[in-house]
Amino acid sequence: MGLSPKQGTVLLSLLNISQIIGQIGMGYLSDHSSPLALMVGSTICSSIVVLSVWGLSHTFASLLIFCLLYGFFAGGYSVLYCRFVTALTDMSATGLWLYSIFEFQRGVGNLVGGSVSSILVGDVSSAAKYGNLILFVGIAFLTSSLGGLSYWFFKGHRPSFSRQTERLPEI
Repeated sequence: MGLSPKQGTVLLSLLNISQIIGQIGMGYLSDHSSPLALMVGSTICSSIVVLSVWGLSHTFASLLIFCLLYGFFAGGYSVLYCRFVTALTDMSATGLWLYSIFEFQRGVGNLVGGSVSSILVGDVSSAAKYGNLILFVGIAFLTSSLGGLSYWFFKGHRPSFSRQTERLPEI
């Protein structure tokens, strides 16, 4: 898109600021809502933002909007790990084990993400090369949200954002 280094810095800064806001907001909501509802909401919104806003971005202004929305919805996801653990177990040793698994998976994703994205993008000489990466990320978020929705479907639950302490099955 021919952005200047200054514009790239602004986009990255805005993304980081919106992630902080998303983490604080998601942390607050996780104290008052179902972690499963928040996970589904975060991943569906992130998928929509990636596939529509990032996928159709051709200007600096549209990338600003993408950074704001993506940072807010996707940035707060990792804050939910603690709530996932409390929904799965009351045992502190098991909780630490589960939390470490969530963080390990996040680390593996960070390590693998660079290689996968370079394969999907290939030669970055044209902005059109990002289409594969945009589709991959958007579909990955959508698949994650469908996993949460299938839990509700098979358990007969309906999404609720009311205060509750939803318990998931023991492992």
